[in-house]
Amino acid sequence: MIIKKYTLKFIGGKDNKIYLRYFATIEKGVGKTYDKPIDAKLLKDDLVKLNANNLGGIVQKECNRVKELMVNDIEMFNTKNNTYPTPDQLRIYNNVIYSQFDIEYHINQFYKSLKIKSSSKVTYGFTLKQFKEYFIYNLYSFTISEMISQTVINEFGKWLVTRRKFIDTIVKKDISKISIYNSQMILFKFLNYVAEEYNLSKIDDFLSRPQSGQKYHISEEDVQRILDFKPQSLPQKEVLDIIRINKYVGLRISEILTIDKRNVRINGVCEIDFKEHKKDRPRTVVIVDKPAVKIIVDHIKHYYNTKNPNLLFHFNDRSPFNKMLQVICKEVFKEEKVLVYKQTEYLNDYTEYLKYKAISSHAFRRYAIERNVNEYGIETARTLSGHSDYATIIKHYSDFLNANDLKKKLLKK
Repeated sequence: MIIKKYTLKFIGGKDNKIYLRYFATIEKGVGKTYDKPIDAKLLKDDLVKLNANNLGGIVQKECNRVKELMVNDIEMFNTKNNTYPTPDQLRIYNNVIYSQFDIEYHINQFYKSLKIKSSSKVTYGFTLKQFKEYFIYNLYSFTISEMISQTVINEFGKWLVTRRKFIDTIVKKDISKISIYNSQMILFKFLNYVAEEYNLSKIDDFLSRPQSGQKYHISEEDVQRILDFKPQSLPQKEVLDIIRINKYVGLRISEILTIDKRNVRINGVCEIDFKEHKKDRPRTVVIVDKPAVKIIVDHIKHYYNTKNPNLLFHFNDRSPFNKMLQVICKEVFKEEKVLVYKQTEYLNDYTEYLKYKAISSHAFRRYAIERNVNEYGIETARTLSGHSDYATIIKHYSDFLNANDLKKKLLKK
């Protein structure tokens, strides 16, 4: 059954209440209606002016608002189904989208629909948990239709900043503008998922990514100082071995810690097969540095992981790795400090950090990628590091050359 025409008209009811009547011809000579109540009253003599849009005042504005929403719902239904809704279909649709927003239900449904890696799901879950807290105190009476708006996303971002200012009095931790943006972007995706589920108009992408602060770019000299450290335990030796390997490659720490011995081939050089963690597709990394190849061979032959014999290293997560790395860096750098540019809600300038606190596993990934871009070009660097597109590697790793590399090029060394 295809419905090609409909009419909308304001009518009066008992006690001078106003209704917006939707009329559609279902079959030849058979018509049906759906009357949507409006929170306003009007004398019957003024209905003609109301329908002619000549009444003016608050009542006219409210009735026009309801009519505009109704037209939008009808046209959205027509776009998707190539027919206008029957009055019964419109009644059901209206009752759903103008019902109170069920935060628990919609978050659960959205979370089930996500096809992203586990670590990203954790980030989404944390943001949606924050949004649930914001919703309970600020949006609990909102309907589904009212939730789908830029205003909700903007106000959530402001609330995150205010909330952080309160927490800051306790933990003394600032929040970056990029963190706010990332949280708002997750909410943007969530609300547009809900919009699609109910055939509502999606929110246009209006968020503007802010400039992010810099990460600490470790120097060649500092890398060597760390590698000169004399390890006091097997975990410390393993941390240094991993750095020696990765300073030529730029793998993600999660990739290094899950290297499977069965995916390693030694034939003068070392070839390692990976299932690319973010894109779930295979790639092969080639390591040609002889000391790095020797370390890998030694670990295959002489080191045994009791929990998982097929893994090359003992660390099962980046957290214990980074904790041990920080123990080493604290011994090496002691009270030395560095300046790192930060852009947060409170700060847009360089701030001072203890050097050992600024160094994590990712510092060596950045170190390797920057040097591989300089030495071999972007194509080789991104193949080793696992970046699927040029945009990311250009944005984060192909900036100005560091002073040592620049001097070498200028002096042709």
